[in-house]
Amino acid sequence: MKIALFSPLHPMKSGIADYTEEMLPLLKKYFEIDLYFDPRHVPTSPSIRAQFRVFPFEPASFPASSYDAILYHMGNYYRAHRFVYEALRKFPGIVVLHDYVLQGFYVERAEVEKNFKDYQELLQRYYGKRGLEVAEVVARRVYPPIWENEEALDFPLNEETLDLSTAVIVHSDFVKKRVERKTSKPVVRIPLHDHVLKTFDRTAERNEWGVAPDDILISSVGFVNRNRRYDLVIAALGELADPRLKYIIAGEDRGKLLRYLVAASRVQSSVLSFLPLERLESLISASDICVNLRYPTMGESSAALLRQMGYARPTLITNFGSYAEIPDWAALKIDPDIDELAMLKAYLAALIEDRDLRLSVGREASSYVRNEGDMEKCVRSYADFITANAGVGDKR
Repeated sequence: MKIALFSPLHPMKSGIADYTEEMLPLLKKYFEIDLYFDPRHVPTSPSIRAQFRVFPFEPASFPASSYDAILYHMGNYYRAHRFVYEALRKFPGIVVLHDYVLQGFYVERAEVEKNFKDYQELLQRYYGKRGLEVAEVVARRVYPPIWENEEALDFPLNEETLDLSTAVIVHSDFVKKRVERKTSKPVVRIPLHDHVLKTFDRTAERNEWGVAPDDILISSVGFVNRNRRYDLVIAALGELADPRLKYIIAGEDRGKLLRYLVAASRVQSSVLSFLPLERLESLISASDICVNLRYPTMGESSAALLRQMGYARPTLITNFGSYAEIPDWAALKIDPDIDELAMLKAYLAALIEDRDLRLSVGREASSYVRNEGDMEKCVRSYADFITANAGVGDKR
């Protein structure tokens, strides 16, 4: 079978680009694959260019009828996925829905294209009068925006993508159940795959990050959003007031949410911008504890979380959404309720004081990722689903 695949690729700063490029060499065993990219962001990976034919997506010349199936990786980051969306609108195909809530994508699209009317009309089409009310709130820039609050799951604005899809791949039961309420098309859960882990000299990496032997390095990685709960993490660490603590947040802070939080913090904290993958993994390797909270959820799964757990780091997560599906023995779960700060502080204190606990939780985390997210198994599931749904609902 011959397939066309649309996804952000490097140099795009995107976890989905990492995910796709890791999977492609294995998926190639099952299909002949042509890769399509946004002409504004030409792929830079020598390995990808050596193994695959790569083409800029041009709607007028795209040979849709030459392919048995078209696969689209769709996420919430407009800059990375606008060409995926443009292609999907013209050439329906199988969609990998990485984010259940696509509100952020559509709002950024409206801002970039200076066309709020399309966004407003989509909200009205799918949610009626309540949709128009949502559009009005977004237009007034009320904080927090809908894609960062609890209402997002009620108004995800993923309906157009689901309407255009011929079949859907998701990464969690949390999202699968919700998608199945919206469409009768085939839907499958394929968990995020694990990663090819590098071997690090941990002592050398800690020296590189300026971490002394007795320091306790805590890290978080990924785009900085309100739902990462950094205000609570920084507050909990400040209340612990342990001079050994260092906290590093690695992720683009486009909204400058952390500027004042870090400045006022009582714990040594720093915010880095986007890190290349090897540097990100170096930071995880150097860390003693990882924190990866998400609430409210946008229905996303987290490749960064699997890296943290895969490197055997004890990781604190929110007990909600797709994260709640991780077994209790593989991560430390924080309920997003009135006791969230107290739970966070208690778990951090226990991990800081007990090295054996850190190692034990880390080992269980690594074991879970290896078994649940085995890359060969995940890619085989992709191949089976694509094969079963090739040409389904073909409108080309």
